[in-house]
Amino acid sequence: MQHKKRGITSFLLIAFGLTWGIAGIGALFGISAGSGASYVAMAALCMFGPALAAVVQHRKIEGRPWQELGLHWNLIRWKYLVWTCLIGLCIVPLTMVVVHVFGNQFGMDPFGHVAVTGERFATAIAELMAAKGVTAEGSSVPSALSRLPGGLILLASLLGALFTAFTVNLPFMMGEELGWRGYLYKATAQWPALERILLTGFFWGLWHAPLIAMGHNYPGHPIAGIGLMVVFCVLLAFLFDWCRTRTNSVWGAAVLHGLINGSAGAMALFAWGGSVLVASPAGVAGFIAIAVLVLAVLLIDGNYRRNLFVAATRNVGITDQVPLP
Repeated sequence: MQHKKRGITSFLLIAFGLTWGIAGIGALFGISAGSGASYVAMAALCMFGPALAAVVQHRKIEGRPWQELGLHWNLIRWKYLVWTCLIGLCIVPLTMVVVHVFGNQFGMDPFGHVAVTGERFATAIAELMAAKGVTAEGSSVPSALSRLPGGLILLASLLGALFTAFTVNLPFMMGEELGWRGYLYKATAQWPALERILLTGFFWGLWHAPLIAMGHNYPGHPIAGIGLMVVFCVLLAFLFDWCRTRTNSVWGAAVLHGLINGSAGAMALFAWGGSVLVASPAGVAGFIAIAVLVLAVLLIDGNYRRNLFVAATRNVGITDQVPLP
């Protein structure tokens, strides 16, 4: 047990040291979330910190085999990967429902407003063009866009996010997931799932602190944003832990991560106003939506639910820790 705790501590120190070191260098050069390509490049490098920490700790320090990190393709439970994708696709639409209820219906200003219509989509595109210094005056594009069905646009956006989750986003998401749902999942495999989720979610959220301080997700709220990011990651950690357990693979977690990151932008196509701390998938509205999904998963999957409070009787490596329904 002490050996595993030392391994977890060592992994976290390496992961935080690499990522916070890269972010610190970026900050010295004045990079922030509004810096464009330079920020994107820096953030992409930061994402590989947990994966490098996992490789160093698992392979170099502990000398353990690769398959214990959940990288085996042949043992993926594909049915659960499909369910994982469906869960990931539900986050943004459910967040929109929350905004509609609390913002549109109850008039709570921090939640803003949402309208899944072609008109709102055309307005969002015009605002984006204006922000880039491109005028849409005299153009027929906004008029043509406004005639498109809003539901179809949202569906196309989500399917695009699904495609990128399996392609261009996958290596970057694995940069995080090989650490959080690879090494750290393996190291805490015999813990009750709830303890593993809380530990992983807390450090996963805190790991984002330098980027949040630079304006990522919660611009203008560096302190409150770090706290909200921790809450966001703890809630998501329930879904990620379920996915990692049921798919029996870290690849499933990487796909879910890529799907969430890729679909978050769809919210901006139909929502406006509100607070950045509330009216987004990473804000309070998103927290409510994710909590609903977590409850649904726990209600449906009784075996996993029961293992939230029960320590595993054997180590999780190539096989699952809980019985399948």
